[in-house]
Amino acid sequence: MKLVIPFSLLLTLLFKFSFITCCYDHEREALLSFKSHLTDPSNRLYSWHGQNCCTWNGIHCLESLQVAAIDLRNPNPDSEKFIINMNSELVSMSNSKATALNGSFSSSLFSLTYLSYLDLSFNNFMYSNIPTGLANLTRLNYLNLSNAMFSGSITNQFLNLTSSLRWLDISCSYRVPDYFPLSPYLSSTVQVRSGAYYSYLIGGNLSLSSLNFLLGLHNLRELKLSGVDLKKTSQSTKWAEPLMYLSNLQKLELSNCRIFGKLPAKQLLNLTSLSGLVMDFNSLSSPIPREFVNLSSLSELDFTNSNIQGPIPYLPQLKKLYVRNNSEVTIDLHSMFAAPWPKLEILDISSTLVNGSLPSSLANTTSLRHFQAWNCLLQGPIPASFMNLSKLETLSLAFNNITGHISPLISNLRCLNTLNTMQNSLEGTIPTSICNMNSLEYLSLSDNFLSGNLPGCISQLSRLEFFLISQNKMNGTIRSLSSLFKNANPIMIMMGDSGLTVKEDQPLLPPNFRPQFLDLSVCLSGGTIPDFISSMTQLEMLSLAYNNLSGKIPPWLFNLPNLGYLDLSFNNLQGVVPPHIKLQSFMAPTTLNLANNQLKGNIPSLIKNVEVIDLSGNSFTGHIPLQLGVAKIKYLSLSGNKLYSQIPSPFCHSGNVLMLLDLSNNSLSGTVPKSLGNCTSLIFLNLGGNNLIGEIPSELEGAKNLNYLDLTDNLFNGSFPGFIQKFQSLEVLKLGFNRFQGRIPQFIGALQNLHILVLESNFFKGSIPWEITKLEKLQYVDFSSNKLSGPIPENLNGLKMLKTRPQDGSILGFVISSMFAAVELTVTMKGLLQHYVIVRSYHSGIDLSYNCLTGNIPIEIGTLEGLPMVNLSHNCLYGEIPKSIGNMSVLESLDLSFNNLSGEIPAEITLLDYLSMLNLSYNNLSGKIPSGQHFETLSIDGSAYIGNELLCGDPLGISCTGKSNSSTSESVEVEDAWWEKLFYAVVIFGYGVGFWGFFGILYLMKDNWRNIYWRTIDRIAFGIIQRMRKQD
Repeated sequence: MKLVIPFSLLLTLLFKFSFITCCYDHEREALLSFKSHLTDPSNRLYSWHGQNCCTWNGIHCLESLQVAAIDLRNPNPDSEKFIINMNSELVSMSNSKATALNGSFSSSLFSLTYLSYLDLSFNNFMYSNIPTGLANLTRLNYLNLSNAMFSGSITNQFLNLTSSLRWLDISCSYRVPDYFPLSPYLSSTVQVRSGAYYSYLIGGNLSLSSLNFLLGLHNLRELKLSGVDLKKTSQSTKWAEPLMYLSNLQKLELSNCRIFGKLPAKQLLNLTSLSGLVMDFNSLSSPIPREFVNLSSLSELDFTNSNIQGPIPYLPQLKKLYVRNNSEVTIDLHSMFAAPWPKLEILDISSTLVNGSLPSSLANTTSLRHFQAWNCLLQGPIPASFMNLSKLETLSLAFNNITGHISPLISNLRCLNTLNTMQNSLEGTIPTSICNMNSLEYLSLSDNFLSGNLPGCISQLSRLEFFLISQNKMNGTIRSLSSLFKNANPIMIMMGDSGLTVKEDQPLLPPNFRPQFLDLSVCLSGGTIPDFISSMTQLEMLSLAYNNLSGKIPPWLFNLPNLGYLDLSFNNLQGVVPPHIKLQSFMAPTTLNLANNQLKGNIPSLIKNVEVIDLSGNSFTGHIPLQLGVAKIKYLSLSGNKLYSQIPSPFCHSGNVLMLLDLSNNSLSGTVPKSLGNCTSLIFLNLGGNNLIGEIPSELEGAKNLNYLDLTDNLFNGSFPGFIQKFQSLEVLKLGFNRFQGRIPQFIGALQNLHILVLESNFFKGSIPWEITKLEKLQYVDFSSNKLSGPIPENLNGLKMLKTRPQDGSILGFVISSMFAAVELTVTMKGLLQHYVIVRSYHSGIDLSYNCLTGNIPIEIGTLEGLPMVNLSHNCLYGEIPKSIGNMSVLESLDLSFNNLSGEIPAEITLLDYLSMLNLSYNNLSGKIPSGQHFETLSIDGSAYIGNELLCGDPLGISCTGKSNSSTSESVEVEDAWWEKLFYAVVIFGYGVGFWGFFGILYLMKDNWRNIYWRTIDRIAFGIIQRMRKQD
């Protein structure tokens, strides 16, 4: 008996031991079957062998050994690996291997009837349907199938889970950082676009025709349907009614669901337990309901980029509020914070319409931890009360018009880790107290008006990773970068054009000093490219522009292993460039900018992984390499070199991504290759200043997205290119100084986006088409030096851009206007040639000079009150000068000389306070010259009025009463006759001697040089005549 008890105990222990170490056979077999349908590239399921499945990776069992939980979520999901760069391209930021399980969903899993937890998120089930067998798992409490590449619709998959299911996530899109809104782009007229700074990527393709599948899931606490297509569902006004029955729901996520229409406020108000509502990236077109104040549990609202409208209601129960990137949300912060928001921790109002300034009362929200207000038209100073927000961790006010100084009390913000006031109007010095902000990781003060020295104590900020102070007005010298950051390991150092000088001779940099972004443009005082940069092997971005650097580019620079952006422009670098250049992938466009140096030799023939190439303003010679036309280049500028021969015939292949091509001011010859029509992404094309000949090939119409076309100063001929009518996005068209002929086509009036139209110095004839008056955006037109005839079109009211003076703004986008290839324009204004390197929206004018135009000057010209320049000289216009010109309040230059105008000079012209150049010479004007305090200063010597024999008064010195001293008149007549004989003698002699010796050569020159010559002769003749008049 004594032996039996120990033996039975032993059997019991053995049984229990085996019970503890082994799972049920049928469940083990079910798991192995599930595994057999999958591929496992990272060997995550390496432990799935042996008898005890309870010990396998991702498997959890009950004490009774039934499988209760399966957690096979991808440990390295794509949401953590990818970003969208400034090119709007998906870029992997990780070299790690794929860890997603791939394959089909085995039905064997549905035999695990004790399963309460199932997470298969971020794997890849190959766009299969969510299996209906899930309905067998009646104990399922938690189900996460998000971003696992399922497709189809939801019907009865969750039919039997009505009592158990608490947590359901079938989302099929996920957030990734999106830097595209931070990048200026070609068609943008602002420096930074509004945007959410994150986007969604596809993690499946699920759609719903209704939400009826939710009707029985009354115990749900959290429901996440992000990325599930609800477009068809939301077309019904009652689409959200099934949500009303989820009385226990605490969090609802409907991000990026393509919901259109009004927010279903009535249904949502039934969710009395709701704490979080996330509906970003939809199109809700309605305001946030004021009734949400009745949802006492509501703590988070996210309507980022959801087209909501109107003001923000008072919701004091909120902890988190995101309304970023809603252009129709209007916010009066003073009104909003007139009452307390005692729980608010996060407020993001970036890219909304904020009226006025930051209120002091906002600082009463002492719970605030993150305040982001980018790009929302804020004005005025940062209130001193903000320095009392002791819990504040993020203060981001970039891209506004914040003024005033940085308060010395900013050190009170002990928890602040992000301070961003980029692109505002802050002034004064950086206070030394900023060095006491030990939590600071991100400091961006770029593009302000800060002055003074950089506090040396910046070195105390041991956590500082991002340091941006570029484009300010500071002074002083930084002797050592390593000492400035001796306690930190900065990732980004942006000091370009800050006013600071960095010593070129840097001491040995410590091993941990490895910045990835370094901008020292306008920071070095000459010398060669600093050697200390050679040790920065982590550099991805380097800018040394505008430093007066000389010498050769060292070979090691192109061998930095991570370099994706290199800007050495506007220096004095010499020598040749290596024939092979390769850059690494970068968050912004990969860029090689060597513009405006003294580099020579051939253009590199093999350039890999470079999207922006600017080699303009050097002395490169030879041919354009064919490889540049077939590479993945987006911006290519070779202007201002010494390139010759023809543009390569197969320059653009189909599928290319070229957006900007500038080959201007070289010595290129031949015709324009037809293959340029394959450049379907082309926005900017400049072939001006070459020796190109022939007609423009009609195949160029394939570049239908052109915004800018410049063919100035070549030898093109033929009629006006008809295919231009297809360029509906065209903003700038410059065909001047060529040999085009025929009529200006009527379709010119259909180019509704046209801002600048230059056809000067060609052989166009006929009348100016009246359709040109339909161009509402037209700001500058130059038809000078052609053979145009007929009247000036009368209905000028259609030129709306010229009716008021616009605010400062770029055309063709910030990138073209300020970085890669400026929209340049040469204007004859105030009697002089003025060259605008960057054209703004307020640079406007009309130049119709040197034609054969007849008729009256239209009275409607007076409606163009925003026009600063009018040149109608050297035509055959007649009639009176319209009195309405007196309404052109910003007119600076008016030239009506060499016409047949008659009548009196209207007194209204004397009201033009901005007028600084007036030329009415050589007409048939009569009467007294009007007077005015400003007007009398315009032509003290009377040159503006000569050639009008019937004018009198000052400054001509001719009495309007007809009385004068006879002896004086006789002497004047004798002296005048002498000067007149001398003038004609000089002219005849010059004609006889110089015609065959000079004009014959001149005829062989380009038309633009001939026109410049004759305009110069005009000025010389005018000077002689002016001298004759002075004798009067």
